[in-house]
Amino acid sequence: MGIQYNLPPLYAMEVFYHGEKNGIWQGDFIKNEKKRNLVFPLLLREFLECYGYLHINQNENSFQIWHPDYMVEIQLETNDGYIPVLVIGTLQEVLVGICTNTQNLMVVFGDQTDEGVVGTPVDLEFSGILTIMIVAELLQSDSHEIFETDTQIASAFAKYGVDYTKLHPNKGYTKHYSLNFNDENNVFLIGVFADIDGKLESLHVIHRKILTLEELQQLFENEFYQNALHCDFNYALQLQKQIIWRLKDADPLELADHYKLAARCCWKLGALEEADSWYEKGRSIIEDNLENAPDQAQGYFRAMGNFYADTKQYDKSDQYYTKANQILQQYFSEDFAKIGAIYQSQAYYLVENGEDLDKAIELYNKALEAFQKDPKNCKYDIARTQQLRADAKKLNKSNMQKN
Repeated sequence: MGIQYNLPPLYAMEVFYHGEKNGIWQGDFIKNEKKRNLVFPLLLREFLECYGYLHINQNENSFQIWHPDYMVEIQLETNDGYIPVLVIGTLQEVLVGICTNTQNLMVVFGDQTDEGVVGTPVDLEFSGILTIMIVAELLQSDSHEIFETDTQIASAFAKYGVDYTKLHPNKGYTKHYSLNFNDENNVFLIGVFADIDGKLESLHVIHRKILTLEELQQLFENEFYQNALHCDFNYALQLQKQIIWRLKDADPLELADHYKLAARCCWKLGALEEADSWYEKGRSIIEDNLENAPDQAQGYFRAMGNFYADTKQYDKSDQYYTKANQILQQYFSEDFAKIGAIYQSQAYYLVENGEDLDKAIELYNKALEAFQKDPKNCKYDIARTQQLRADAKKLNKSNMQKN
């Protein structure tokens, strides 16, 4: 495609983050619209829904846009009367608002005083804030070249095939920026202008970033945990594989946890051999470090027990459930919630797979026996296990009548 000229800021962010998104749940906007009668302009909402939890919105040297729960609407007094302003965030210690009665969402800078927020409209639009935010993120890159003299700029234009006549900056504040991307070289080309219609002041060439480990982990957690009911396990697995590759020299116990997560994704995808392989990669680490991390070990072995039980490999599942139980009895003999949970899991998979219901009922009894030793902290576990046991008994009776 060559060069894409004058990218809108949201599209520049999409290119910058390789299409990855991690933002605020749309329900948080709906809640504030209904309960607080706030109106969120589309561009503001799109930014926060796509990028609200990524580093671009956590840069201390740039704008930071708040979660909608913290936004407030005020009436700002001006020479022309009062105008509605939605206070949306900060620029360091300065409050930032947008005039919701203007089509271009003109920006207000303000301060909190005893009388409330006092602000002044400035010659900046909200789209300009987004442009400044993506530029600030890009300019932090280590792979950053600056061309300032006419000769340097001409050389860069020739190298990257830039047509100067196509550079048209987005309106900023003290500076104005033309955001361009050369997909053949995988670089951003930022043209900096002192005046919106003036001469190019400098050209910045920045290689497109690779997502940081923290960003990858944040994306995984958002998909795997926060979106648990509708998780795209294939996407989560690809993220987890990238995380594991970045952590190849990390503490082995940390890696083991990530192997377990990768295994879980494969399990949910039905890639059982790959899931088994990931569990095995972590098992040796866990066994070698059992005395240093017994709680992690029992959790790991319980997960393996669940996997093998779900896939009807009962000899293996019993082996790992037993290992988990032995660790709990040795190191956490008073943790009745975890002890009971192992028996409950064993029983659950037997019932789900239509296997030995008598054994399942016996295991539910053992789970209840453990939970009832700590009734205050296990009251919900007790109630659920009683219901599961009742369902198993009902199913067992029905099967016996059929036979």
